[in-house]
Amino acid sequence: MRDARFILPGVRAALDGKAPADHSHSLDDVTGLSTALDGKAPTTHTHALADLPVADPGESNPTKLVRADDPRLSAGSGAGALAAQRNLVVNGCARVSHRPAAALAATWQPGEVDLWQVRADGSPSAGTVKRATGVFSLSPSGAACLVQGATLGSGGAIHWRLRLEAADALWLRHSPAVLSARAYHDCGQTIVWTLTLSRAGSPDSFTSVSTIANTTISVPHDSNTNLVLAVPDMGACETGLQITITAACGAVSGRWFYLGAVQLEAGSAATDFDLRPIALETALVHRQLRPIATAVGRANSGNNIQLSVSHPGLRATPEYQATTPLTITDMVTANFTQASGGIGTIHERTADGGRFDLGTFAGLTSGTPVVLTSLGGRLLASAEL
Repeated sequence: MRDARFILPGVRAALDGKAPADHSHSLDDVTGLSTALDGKAPTTHTHALADLPVADPGESNPTKLVRADDPRLSAGSGAGALAAQRNLVVNGCARVSHRPAAALAATWQPGEVDLWQVRADGSPSAGTVKRATGVFSLSPSGAACLVQGATLGSGGAIHWRLRLEAADALWLRHSPAVLSARAYHDCGQTIVWTLTLSRAGSPDSFTSVSTIANTTISVPHDSNTNLVLAVPDMGACETGLQITITAACGAVSGRWFYLGAVQLEAGSAATDFDLRPIALETALVHRQLRPIATAVGRANSGNNIQLSVSHPGLRATPEYQATTPLTITDMVTANFTQASGGIGTIHERTADGGRFDLGTFAGLTSGTPVVLTSLGGRLLASAEL
């Protein structure tokens, strides 16, 4: 070791001011450390859900959680537009149509808007159930279910009905929900509209229903009006849901009634209408109602054919319907059209396909292959609720 006498001047003084290589500090030796640690949680600790920071609807903050009901997570609201589908009503937009307009009647029947059923009280003597378009002041979709030119007697009322299958209604089980719609009429005075939510007696069977909640709204003449029914607890609604909306108009002549933007969503407050892409809405409709564009078969007499059809993925085994007389072709000689529309004997059917007779043709050659064309009426497979 070098003699300490030969250490350069000033180095000894510097070394004397240093701590030994092996040394320690207490917390109090570090300025402010104890105070800083006093504000920290123990290494082992827990948090309650309420302790977590949650952003307000629409708020952007990287240190906060986003609420499940934030509109940005719902369809039709910009970023995240397809992250969820708020509206559980299929074709509540009234944009999808596979049937022609129908005469207003006292019994439930389909009209021009798919999956909607309409009827009237008051012995209807005139009126047409059809689809209105271009009505953007009423509905964001520009479409609505229109009862045009209704003439009703004493006790007159118009009723609209839509249904949700059990698999979709399950989402609202024992949860709050809101039913909303937009309405218009030209009855010349304020009339009362009633919104009713009911549940099916058994899964997807509406032979009997039980009312969950209802409300009434006064709708002025010539006014686009919001209809809202908020339900704090939907209860055991997993069997399926029925929406009924009624306009109690009394005796009227040649009056028009519009209903559009029907929406049922989870939550305690109505939000903007969930306008889905038309391709998606059409696909949802096709789970219950499927147009059959083409099918093949064979003539088994001069006026009858047997037809085989495909409709994979329907909700359930369907009924077959023809909107007007159907047209077939033998692809060689001619086209043949039914004298009257209708379906004959059904030989087999499932949710995916079927085989049945079509009659009232003329001039067929037995044994000739035939193909359904799009030149006549439309063939529908209906598994509607």
